[in-house]
Amino acid sequence: MQRSGLILIMGGVVTAVALLILSQQNSQAAPLATTYYVCDCQPGADGDCAAGSDANSGTSPGAPWQTYEKARTQFNSLAGGDEIRFCQGGAFELGSSSGQWVNSSCSSTFQCTVADYAPPWASGDEMRPILQRSGSGYGFDLADGGNASADGGYIFQNLDLRCTACGSSGWAFFFYNDVNDVLIDNVRMDGFDIGVHLAGSNACTPGDVACNGQNDRVTLRNLTILNSGHQGVLGGANDLLIENSYFENNGDGSMFDHNIYISGGSRMTIRHNELYRSSLDGSGSCGGTSLVGHGVMTDLLIEGNYVHEDIGKANQGCWGIAITPAYSTAESFSNVTIRGNRIENVGNTAIGTASCQNCTIENNVIIQNQGFGVTGVSVPAQLPGAGDAISQNIVIRNNSIWTNTGTGIRLNEGSSHAIVSNAIQATSATSGWNCLDATMATGNYNVINHNVCGYSAGEWANAVGDLAAWQVIGWGINSIADVPGFVSGADLRPGSETAVIVNAGSPGLSSQTDFNGNGRDSLPDVGAFEWLGALEKLFLPLVIR
Repeated sequence: MQRSGLILIMGGVVTAVALLILSQQNSQAAPLATTYYVCDCQPGADGDCAAGSDANSGTSPGAPWQTYEKARTQFNSLAGGDEIRFCQGGAFELGSSSGQWVNSSCSSTFQCTVADYAPPWASGDEMRPILQRSGSGYGFDLADGGNASADGGYIFQNLDLRCTACGSSGWAFFFYNDVNDVLIDNVRMDGFDIGVHLAGSNACTPGDVACNGQNDRVTLRNLTILNSGHQGVLGGANDLLIENSYFENNGDGSMFDHNIYISGGSRMTIRHNELYRSSLDGSGSCGGTSLVGHGVMTDLLIEGNYVHEDIGKANQGCWGIAITPAYSTAESFSNVTIRGNRIENVGNTAIGTASCQNCTIENNVIIQNQGFGVTGVSVPAQLPGAGDAISQNIVIRNNSIWTNTGTGIRLNEGSSHAIVSNAIQATSATSGWNCLDATMATGNYNVINHNVCGYSAGEWANAVGDLAAWQVIGWGINSIADVPGFVSGADLRPGSETAVIVNAGSPGLSSQTDFNGNGRDSLPDVGAFEWLGALEKLFLPLVIR
């Protein structure tokens, strides 16, 4: 399956991670930097391919080396700023090599690059170089042994990594022992057990003041990660960016496998990715959450992602996005923002969190047409355990939810919460439906108001009854029990200026911008989209397939 085009126009500010990317793109070459060329013609190579020889100098495109192992050995002794480049149209067998690529001379200032080049024999139709394993092992092992020493300053770009028989240690990229300042860009990974494994660390080497035992400043962008035995991306890092990437069929059908699984870190951003067919079971149905996070995290942003499954191909273990406790150790999530994501036809829960403090869930589009109900937004999606944080100051606002049955929004953990300006439509008449499930004492919520929900059976609020009964206990005086007026079940923009959701949002508590980054006016709309009047017709559909 090809990546879907996404029209996702998000506002924002330049972050430290963005500055990192710019520095990586414009990194200065070290004085007298050397480029080494490698070309082999193993099965899968272009028909015009001409192999090099490890006896060559390797410093000219016309006299390249031949093998991956020669390139790997040279990488470990490069000067900062040097490059290893594999030929476009070439194919390389990784053999029994350990795959270890470690160099302490590379740095964030003088980065070492592993990428591609156009060979002299090229006719112009060559693809990215194929680096293939026929058995278990790593593609690029960035881990040094013993005590951790801070290293990094690596760029991996324009490569096609494949594993035809990977076992439990078949990882395309393995980070361990404090690996920092790494960019992986436009790389395809197919058939590994894990695509990118951001693992932990041994104790730091005494005297290494740069070592903190963590991975720092890692950028994963424009990746395609397919058919991983367990995880697409696993682990964590500080200043981690995962963007503009495509994930499909990662996992073995277990609820413990995922397209993306983050497990701790600070200042992480996951944006503008497509996640599809997560952890498929024997029937080809999604069985694991597509994007999950556990551990301890601060300043996490998840925005503009497209998470989806096919109708009839998701089971109850197939969630969309979940940032929840799951370990035996204490967990907490602070300053988390989940916004502008489109989540279609997952199972059980579209967006869930728990143990989350100062967290905002806004401007998401949730569509559920499976043969069972779903909770659109759920807190707690998993109950906190002993030592886990208790959610505080959760804001759930301006989400648009279309579902057959289940619950629109559930918020039943912690205190100081707000549920405002959400648009919800139930399409089935079932008595088990609730627009809202907020059954804690009224003192646990700051405000619940300006929500619009259309339904024909069930309850406005769980264990309360209809909207009138809800208003009697002090909530939702400006809420509306009516059809929101979406364009359709696939397009949750306001259908016209007379739609119930237009101008019905909270003037002071709605999000400042909508799903597409448009500013909201003084009478904001309910839901993820602001009505644009005559300009509305100029916008293309949200997702082009």
